[in-house]
Amino acid sequence: MEEAFDVDLTNDPRERGDAMLADLDHIRDTDPVHYSEASRCWFITRHADVVDAFQRRLPLTNEGRMFPIFHLIPPEEWDARIPALVKYSDLWVTSSEGERHARLRSLLMKALNRKIVESLRPYARQRAELLVDKMCAEGELEFNEGISRAMTGDVLFKLLGMPEENLADLRDWATWLMEGVGATVPTAERLEKSDLALRLMNEVVARELEKRRTNPQDDLITGLLNASEGDDKLSFDEILAQMHVAIVAGHDTTMNTLTLSVAALARDPEAWAWVEQNQDKMLDIVTELQRHIGMVGGQPRLVEEDFELGGKTIRKGDLVAVLIAAANRDPAVFAPPDKLDFTRDNRNSMVFAPGVHFCLGHHLAKMQLTEFLGALVRKVKRIEVLDDELDFLPVWVFRGVYQMKVRVTPR
Repeated sequence: MEEAFDVDLTNDPRERGDAMLADLDHIRDTDPVHYSEASRCWFITRHADVVDAFQRRLPLTNEGRMFPIFHLIPPEEWDARIPALVKYSDLWVTSSEGERHARLRSLLMKALNRKIVESLRPYARQRAELLVDKMCAEGELEFNEGISRAMTGDVLFKLLGMPEENLADLRDWATWLMEGVGATVPTAERLEKSDLALRLMNEVVARELEKRRTNPQDDLITGLLNASEGDDKLSFDEILAQMHVAIVAGHDTTMNTLTLSVAALARDPEAWAWVEQNQDKMLDIVTELQRHIGMVGGQPRLVEEDFELGGKTIRKGDLVAVLIAAANRDPAVFAPPDKLDFTRDNRNSMVFAPGVHFCLGHHLAKMQLTEFLGALVRKVKRIEVLDDELDFLPVWVFRGVYQMKVRVTPR
């Protein structure tokens, strides 16, 4: 008997790489509301259903969504093995709903808004020019860590007010955290590494918070410390938790997008030529690249009450993978989905999860991507990816690679 087609969201992101996107397409087209035995969760894949999930028209919640994967370690061992992960994951703005989410989001927006992000644009532009010049000078180099993380991590640390000496720690913090919480069935070792990442970040952020109490700066750490509505302020632990989200999601997602976007452009001469000829449309270019590369695989949600979808009964307590990558390749909305089309109407893109949880860092991401890709196309005639196959992270939520070697030909 032929084995039923499935996708393992813990291992396939690395083993299948970009081919996993086609696998999810197959599931969307043949079994759009799919229970994955390998991933131990439901897949929601059609664009219309993903919209309903993010618009709260389905009984799904962020609260408690991490706890099913924590149970891979016996709960009686949590205090000894993953105490920080259990405590702080529940305080993240991305793990909250209702009044608690509205409160955290409102306070965070006081410290991170479009005006603050735009004030960083000259710095980001300068950084992009410097890194592209480095690429041109070296000719062949590793892009993901040497350029992409150097760009996004440096800009983020400037925004946050984090000390530059900790830039070197970003790779471990982000990789360890995402390898644990970004898998549906992570190993106990990965969960313990995620816990370590949080504890290491806490040490650095706590030191910086103490400095800001006596010496405020024009940065996000000071903003979070001062963010208030009346007498309501973020607690110390709430600040630490939001800094985890800012440090990791605030640079890792943009880094992954930048690397995979450069790979897509390098492998599509027609698309590269269009970008060369339409440099004034950089925001449209970035928006289509974000859809096309499928860096945002999706988001996990927990089921609050039984409901029916696509003829299937999904039970309270089940875990659901809301698969943004599959929705953004749904031919009912984005035809043809495989083609890079920079004139495409992307108002229905799910990249930033439209709804009450719309990504807080979308301005920061688009600002950095437009500045870097703008500098790249002005200074580089051709870029080639030298790896036969990219080595992807074993993470489905935000897809990325460990490294990418490139060769550039300057103009």
